[in-house]
Amino acid sequence: MSPLSCIQDNNHFIFYINATFKELSLSPPSLDWFNVERLPNEFDIIGQATGRGTTWFLRYQCNDYVLRHYKRGGAVARVSEDSFIYLSLSRTRPVQELSLLVKLQRWHLPAPRPIAGLVTRNGLTWQGDLITAKIDGAEDVHNVLLQRPLNTMEWRHIGATIRRFHQRQVFHHDLNIHNIMLDSEGQAWLIDFDKCGIKRGNGWKRANLKRLLRSLEKESKKNSDYGFEERNWQSLLEGYESLGPES
Repeated sequence: MSPLSCIQDNNHFIFYINATFKELSLSPPSLDWFNVERLPNEFDIIGQATGRGTTWFLRYQCNDYVLRHYKRGGAVARVSEDSFIYLSLSRTRPVQELSLLVKLQRWHLPAPRPIAGLVTRNGLTWQGDLITAKIDGAEDVHNVLLQRPLNTMEWRHIGATIRRFHQRQVFHHDLNIHNIMLDSEGQAWLIDFDKCGIKRGNGWKRANLKRLLRSLEKESKKNSDYGFEERNWQSLLEGYESLGPES
């Protein structure tokens, strides 16, 4: 049985984690949850972040959430910044990301808790949005490195955390330093599981790590006081290898 429940409103399909809504005593989501200009009165906007698009931070019934609209990247975004070819509901990115996040929660991996997603179908295309729970007291490691260097144990912990995902064959499409967070307890988290999934084999895992290294080197060149040195990468790899050899 799918963990996702679906509400259809004309060409809008709202997917949500029914068990989560019951646990949090939430009513099923409506279309207004996904539009900051029409948010229900019970919602508060507590912040925003800009990148490829705007990410909104919302508060509802004492809990904090993250609302993200799916955007295209690269040259194709000049043609259509947020419309995607429709193949089926199950192959839309909100449904795939929610489904993966449910698995990560079941495996007790440190990833955002899935809440709800919206798919709006427009003929041969779709647009979408995703809501996840905000990670309490967490800051992306890039911003931390702009303020201070991490210690050896923090780098080792990040490496071990990535290895936990790899042991479950979780491929992170965009493993860069912006998509790794540290919370106030020192726990590392991976975020943004768009276009990610379960991938067979082991050969891709080193390439995944190299992508992270490239992002660290890129940010280090851009920021003169960036808290990253080559020895830090070795500490990360030590943490990664500390969980034993690949099976």
